[in-house]
This record gives sequence, C-alpha cells and structure tokens, in this order.
Amino acid sequence: MSKARKLQTEVVERPDDFTIPAPNPNEISTIIQPFEYWNEASNNERNVLVLLNQSIEGINLQRLWDNTELHICADGGANRLYDYFANEYTREDYIPQFIVGDFDSIRKEVRLYYAKRGAKVIPQLTQYSTDFTKAMNTIQAYYFSPQSRQDLQVIEDTNNGIAELLESHNVSNQINHRNIRVYILSGIGGRFDQTIHSISQLYILNQSVPYLQLFFITTSDIIFLIQKGKSLIKYPSKEIIHINTNVPSCGLLPLGNTEVIISSLGLKYDVTDWPSSMLGNVSSSNGISGTDGVILDVSDAIVMNIETCHSS
Repeated sequence: MSKARKLQTEVVERPDDFTIPAPNPNEISTIIQPFEYWNEASNNERNVLVLLNQSIEGINLQRLWDNTELHICADGGANRLYDYFANEYTREDYIPQFIVGDFDSIRKEVRLYYAKRGAKVIPQLTQYSTDFTKAMNTIQAYYFSPQSRQDLQVIEDTNNGIAELLESHNVSNQINHRNIRVYILSGIGGRFDQTIHSISQLYILNQSVPYLQLFFITTSDIIFLIQKGKSLIKYPSKEIIHINTNVPSCGLLPLGNTEVIISSLGLKYDVTDWPSSMLGNVSSSNGISGTDGVILDVSDAIVMNIETCHSS
C-alpha cells in the first residue's frame, strides 16, 4: 500500500440511524434493490426465483414465490419444492414454469407430478455446464425476446439445447437489457465446493451477463455482488431488512483476484479509500446504518452479505 493511500484512508463510526445525502444520479452507475422480494408494494415483473438442490427449510418460500413472476427448479430443486409442502392442496398452488438440469437428482414421481400440472420439463444432459448454469440460460432465453421464449417452450434438444438456443438468437452480444433480479435459494451453504461455485458465478456472470442481478438467499442473510464503480443499495427502510435489530450486520468480502479499494456511506463503520483483500483487510461484522440506503464506491467487484430475518 502506497504512502499516499495510507494518508487518505479513513474509518468513521456512524450512529445507528444515519440518513445518507441524496446521491447525484449522474454519479451512480448501479442501483441495487436486494429486498424487493420482501416489499409487498413491489412489482414482481422481471423478478425470478431459482431453487437449487439444497435444503430450503426455514425460508419463507411463499413470500418469495408471490413476489417473483418466473419460477425455475434446477434438477433436484424440484424435490425440495415438492417436499416443502406437506399439504397436497397447497403444493398445487406452487408449480414452477420450468424444471431444467441433467436430472440425476430429481425423483421420478416429482418430475411426473409437475409435468402433469404444466411445468415445462427440459432435460439438458451435457456435463459441460452445471444445473445452475442451465437455469441461468433458461432465464436469458425467457426474457430475451418473444421468439426466444416461444422457442424455449418447444425445445427438443435434450443435450445442450438451451445454450444453443441462446447462441442462435445471438443473446451474448446484446448488452442493453433491462435488469432482471434473480433470487436463488440454497446456493450458499451445504457442500463447500458448491458454495464456492456459486460465489464464482457472481463474478463470472457479472462480466458475461451483467443485467442478471443475482441474490443468494439463506436463512440468515442475502448475498450479492457490488459491481465496479459507485452503487446505491436501496431499500424502503431498515425494518424490511431485519425487524429485530436496528443495525443489521453486513460484510464486504473481496473474493475476487484483486485488491479492492472501498469508499462507503451508510455503513456503521464507513471507510474512505480503504484497501481490502483476502490477504489484508476484510470488512466483516460491519453494519447497516443508512436508514434507506447505502452508497458503495469500489475499484473492482466485491461480494456483499446483509443479515436478514426472512424465515418462515
């Protein structure tokens, strides 16, 4: 760290409730609204729910489902959805539009149950991509254009057809899409290698598909990526984050391959020109002081987690 950076670095402790000044819109490169899935006044348009093959017990699935418009199960995620509802009549109210994957995990009776009730079941047997990636490809095809959505409904290629559909529509060269919020259940936790894969996808998809805003939801927090530049993390109030504490815990985690210089406004411990890396400073156990938002200015992408209480 250079001497000049040492002189500029600053840490300031904020009061528990701190109102950030209205930011200049021209200076904000990204607006992130992580908690729209919990906001009853929110429009669920372009909000997606993805279920992976890990436990979803303790998560308020109904609330998430109602505030999202597209629902996708990645392979064994369909088992988790099926088992979540003990009551048959309740289960029938939660039918995903798509089930995708190599289908090495989904139970036969579960696959048949959802197929009979209107779910589009798309086997994708290739082992060159994970079930998670296949779900992300499904989202892109669904929202790209009316034609790609129609093609997705009649796809016949069971090996790698969704990825080939994206290629045929030249989706990768389209960068001016409206943002799509993707809420992912159970991508963090469980097997450690799968957790690391999920984190790597935050970074990879930020580069290749930046209009997909990914949010991993666990029983204790929400995890997402802050893109390079100045971002506004916006929410109606701190109660929508966590009703049991006035200062929800948070962390800024430099899990990429570069040192990240952080400046913040609205954290319990705000920083200015603060260098962070896995072999240096890591802002864990920080907190949210901003009453309705936090501003983060980062020199490179960084992972953020915020403590929540959105359990069943």
